[in-house]
Amino acid sequence: MRRAVPYEGIVTALPFGQRRDNLPAEVTRFIGRRRELPAITGAIERHRLVTLRGVGGVGKTRLALRAADGLRADFADGCWLVQLSPLHAPGLLARTVSAALGLPDEAAGDAPQVLADSLADRELLLVLDTCEHLTEACADLAGRLLAAAPGLRILATSRAPLGAPDEHAVLITPLELPSDDAAAGYADAVTLFVDRARAAVPGFQLTQENTPAVVELCRRLDGIPLALELAAVRLRAMPVEEILARLSDRFRVLGTTRTSTDRHRTLRAAVSWSYELCTPAEQRLWAELSVFPGSFGPAAAERVCGAEAAGTLTRLAEKSVVQLLPGGMTGSEDRCQLLDTMREFGAEHLRDAGRLRLRHRDYYLRLAEQSAAGLTGAAQPDWLRRLAVETANLRVALDFSFTTPGQARSGLRMTRLLLPYWLMTGQFTEGRRWHELAVAAGLVTGDPADGDPATGDPDADAAWAVYGAGVLAVQQGDLAAGGPLLARAAALAAETGDADLAAHVTDARGILAFNSGDLVTAQAEYEAALAVYERDGFRDPAALVTYGRLASVCLLTFELDRAVQLCEQCLRRCDETGEQWARGTALWVRGGARWLSGDNAAAVRDALDCLRIKDELGDLHTTAMCFDLLSVCLVATREFDRAAVLYGAGDALWTLLNAPVLMGPGYAEIRKSAADTARAELGGELFAALAGHGAAMPLASAVAVATGEAPAAPAGGVPGVGADDEANKLTRREREVAVLVAGGLGNREIADQLFLSKRTVDSHIEHIFTKLGFSSRTQLAAWVLGQGTHS
Repeated sequence: MRRAVPYEGIVTALPFGQRRDNLPAEVTRFIGRRRELPAITGAIERHRLVTLRGVGGVGKTRLALRAADGLRADFADGCWLVQLSPLHAPGLLARTVSAALGLPDEAAGDAPQVLADSLADRELLLVLDTCEHLTEACADLAGRLLAAAPGLRILATSRAPLGAPDEHAVLITPLELPSDDAAAGYADAVTLFVDRARAAVPGFQLTQENTPAVVELCRRLDGIPLALELAAVRLRAMPVEEILARLSDRFRVLGTTRTSTDRHRTLRAAVSWSYELCTPAEQRLWAELSVFPGSFGPAAAERVCGAEAAGTLTRLAEKSVVQLLPGGMTGSEDRCQLLDTMREFGAEHLRDAGRLRLRHRDYYLRLAEQSAAGLTGAAQPDWLRRLAVETANLRVALDFSFTTPGQARSGLRMTRLLLPYWLMTGQFTEGRRWHELAVAAGLVTGDPADGDPATGDPDADAAWAVYGAGVLAVQQGDLAAGGPLLARAAALAAETGDADLAAHVTDARGILAFNSGDLVTAQAEYEAALAVYERDGFRDPAALVTYGRLASVCLLTFELDRAVQLCEQCLRRCDETGEQWARGTALWVRGGARWLSGDNAAAVRDALDCLRIKDELGDLHTTAMCFDLLSVCLVATREFDRAAVLYGAGDALWTLLNAPVLMGPGYAEIRKSAADTARAELGGELFAALAGHGAAMPLASAVAVATGEAPAAPAGGVPGVGADDEANKLTRREREVAVLVAGGLGNREIADQLFLSKRTVDSHIEHIFTKLGFSSRTQLAAWVLGQGTHS
């Protein structure tokens, strides 16, 4: 099932989802680097921060990904890629890393510290790709994360070192060149050129006749992979001898290239030549596409760059200027992107950049307007996915609005429109950043001539921005910041006569009161907000969730009949509109009321129906609450194994969210009481093992246990139970390896200490996992500690 969140496969504990990494599949053959790969692997084992540095186009990213792929087995929680080239705001670095890892954005406070806390007990390799424009921010974040997470290693790529303490930099040089024509077939630069040439012109061969030209071309291009690939594409239009002849004049001024500066000039000359061989229309589109910070859809290219972009885009892809990303790689439509080097070159040749960036912003403002309607109906999951893929473009559009004179009004509008998206996906930190910029723009008393085109009111979007900042702060648990903002928003709503805004502020004040434990005030605020929503026909269908909020108060005050009635009102309205978010919430609350009324079977049905909706939408808060409700229901039917597993899964989700259990002390007590009952029935050891098993499993697996599609425990039994018998399954050497794993050593370090090959250690660990039923080094380390094994 595809998730509607910015990153697929969020789970209760690393690994994040069905996979142990998010490394992309290789689409072309990897060539060479026989010396570099072992050196990088060894550096990662000896140093916790390793930076691959080198000129653009030399292959740093490809080499980092291949090295990470070879280290998958060494990291219990996987190897994770964070692509930083689209990011231009250092303040969003921690958020971007969290997003790549699948961590939620819901906790209040210092984002780097929240990320550090989330990774504290993890064992993973983090690949930070393209750091050169964020070196200081990357160095600072790396220092904080490495200090907090002993099991973390970071592999960065950058054109220059990060400058962080204890950083180990590895210089990546171009591919090996042949010493003479006779050695051409053994040189990596020639091998790469020939491989890419065959992709461009099937049947291309290195022959006695063309070898001198190929060798000289590789030398002229100094073995830089990107330059070689650009040249290989030209074989569709001309033979290699003509390519070499056309390049000769350009490279004659460069002389013999040995320094990194010279190599940068070599790459630039190759890119410049590719540019000059493009038609004027292709050159213009190349430059105009540089306004997209990352990937983009063909429709976006046409709207921003002109209707003729479609055919030109295809030709640029054929010339390897533009990369095509199939929809399966991005979780959306087929998309395109420029490599960083190509984007930088295009930006240098962009004429009238302000006009293009304005068109880019306007396109994504229209997209936000379309999403505001789409997010309130049956298409919610599709729109959430669409907006998630466009994160980099939305950020650039918002940044343009708030930093360009005269454009802040559009930024306010866009911020208001995206608020439901940020709330639904739990991106509270992201949303607060843009709302705070909107509030700081000082447009609450703006010029009436600069009014909102949708309402004619100059202050409408500014007032909604204050509300958005307040409700996001409250949802994040920052009540001290949220309260004053909501008070200010209430005053603005009164000044402008905006009844809908006033109702939303009242609703948010109900959330604040509920989270503060003041149920009386919460009930009054929710009822007042609902009265306005109902009177005005729910102009914002997402406000239907307030039925569920009011019903939650009734749940805690044991007004169970009214809670059910409110939920069913909500469900009927959701049936009319197709709204899914509020529907899921209403199902959970009705399930809770039915459980309290003694109708356990109906409660389970509601909880499962809610879980299916919220899992699709990526609502981790309510997913955790579904696990909790199902666990309580399963205790009532004496299914203690599943109850314990789901209790552990819910526990891990609450920890991952870094948020309090939302339903107050009564909820927490019910949850604890059910766990205590299961513990008493199962025994402490088995309960702890089952709960630990639930906490460690991917979210998709926990959902399968909840729905009954998967057993509570693996066929081989629960890891950690019957440990003495399990210890006897291991050979003496396997026990030695297990102890060293528990000590935090990587496979190569274990191999060095035991005088074994790394391949042998890999095999030992695979056998240990099979015998003990484990899937991670963390589980093995916990087992060793429980054994008290020392030899």
